[in-house]
Amino acid sequence: MTEHDVQDHLLTRYDGWMNAIAEKDINAIASIYANDAVYMPPGKPRLVGKEAILATWRTYFTRPNFKALYTPTLTISSSLDIAYDVGSYVISLTRDDVPVEIRGKYVAVWKQEQGDWVVAVDIDNTDHPL
Repeated sequence: MTEHDVQDHLLTRYDGWMNAIAEKDINAIASIYANDAVYMPPGKPRLVGKEAILATWRTYFTRPNFKALYTPTLTISSSLDIAYDVGSYVISLTRDDVPVEIRGKYVAVWKQEQGDWVVAVDIDNTDHPL
């Protein structure tokens, strides 16, 4: 596998992630994260482990009109076993019957687990106060 192959595969994984968000498919979200993943959402404590992360995603899916779009900027290690993404996102939802758009940035660290690439660390924060 080449660096280009890894990049293409990870971009396909992002497409799957965005589709899972659009479809509120928690099983597809689960396939994105490593079993021992760490997620650090804005303004909340660190979450450790897939089940804790999925619990948070379930709350995201209860938000009216929740949508998210990530724009990845990937860097692949020369050993082709770790990748990191320093990207940006736009989340939209309805809060108190008012449309809200939240822009921010994130870092996702990808690793190989059981033959596929999964997110080991995911941290994001907004470009403005919550």
